[in-house]
Amino acid sequence: MKFHSLLIGAAIAAATASSWANPVTYDGVLVPSIPAVGEVGGFGWFFEDGSQVDFWRFFGTAGQTVTFDVNRLNGNLDPALSFYSGTTTADTSDFAASGDWGGLTFIGSLDDENPPFLTPGPGGDPHGSFLLTSSQDYTVVVGGSNSTDSGSYPYRLTMFVAAPVPEPPIWAAFVCGLAALAYVRRRRSA
Repeated sequence: MKFHSLLIGAAIAAATASSWANPVTYDGVLVPSIPAVGEVGGFGWFFEDGSQVDFWRFFGTAGQTVTFDVNRLNGNLDPALSFYSGTTTADTSDFAASGDWGGLTFIGSLDDENPPFLTPGPGGDPHGSFLLTSSQDYTVVVGGSNSTDSGSYPYRLTMFVAAPVPEPPIWAAFVCGLAALAYVRRRRSA
């Protein structure tokens, strides 16, 4: 009887815990130069409340430079952005605006680099670039930082991608090497 009660108690505890779980769900995939629109809580990023921020993902190639531009679509929002390598299904309660969490590696954050898209409003809007060091999936999180209140506010996120700088072709290096050898040989024979 004791084992049966223990088993029922464990099942109830597991069911209750799973009903509290709130795994990260991505709002979509970012496509270069095509704006994505979302809505976030006014202080979700600042208070690291993962249920009040939006999660976006994209695949990046090593050597690319990605630039993010976030525009508030309501003057009360003060948006902020965090950038991570990897994707996750961790619980949103684990969200960290400026550190590793849920298997994600923190790359950097943006806040107030541009003047506000709409005024009046607190702070500025996020804008900045990052150089991708590996080809993999990346996560972008947008939320409210120092907004006027905790309301829910719309924003627009645009990602721009610059192609990686190409390495010099091998044949060009080979031709330069041959030219150097010819020059040295000519000097010796002269």
